[in-house]
Amino acid sequence: MRQVIIKRSTAAAGLLGGLLLMSPPALAEGLTGPVSPTELKTALLLPEDLGAEFVHNKIRNREFLDAETAHTKACAKAIKGLAPFSRSKAATWLMRDGVPEGVREFIVSGTRAQLSTLERAAKVMVRDCGQVRAGTKNMKKTITKLPVGRLGDSAYGIRYRAENPATDQGPVMAVDIVIIKVGDAMIALEHSGFYGRFDPDLTRPAAEKAATRLREALESSSRG
Repeated sequence: MRQVIIKRSTAAAGLLGGLLLMSPPALAEGLTGPVSPTELKTALLLPEDLGAEFVHNKIRNREFLDAETAHTKACAKAIKGLAPFSRSKAATWLMRDGVPEGVREFIVSGTRAQLSTLERAAKVMVRDCGQVRAGTKNMKKTITKLPVGRLGDSAYGIRYRAENPATDQGPVMAVDIVIIKVGDAMIALEHSGFYGRFDPDLTRPAAEKAATRLREALESSSRG
């Protein structure tokens, strides 16, 4: 009987040892928790992150695609699911100097349940806005899924374009929206341009830089 007890104790010790070896990463992730707006602000993009010609934008619009631009009721409802981002105190507005092209960034943090709700909203945005076709013969409007690749822990994106088929000067209006989850925080990044002034190659590096800056800020916060 004593031998059986010893064997069971040894097995339990081994199991406990295994759990202890596995616990620190999980505990570290769980204990990080919501991050304050002050700390999140350190992760915001700076003008120089986008290029020497970028400056802070004094126009601070917080609205994503409006109902008319979203076109369908399902897409308009999905965009409303992003409202918690637009209310964030950790936000920045950047623009290409003298050109109607800019990048807006909003960062939020919260509990696992809150972030799960926002991530579901991002998935719904892609589902309900990713196949919109509208417009007339003089103005073609589309919203499609934006391939974002691997960004942060997960990422979702859509691409809006309003184009005049009669011209080749670029979109009359272009908007890329990317939602990125990084640890216990999420980013909503919007890159927009008007009247042909839009560099489509800027969205990806801007999103990558935003995710990197946020991860660094979260790591710094956890160390503090």
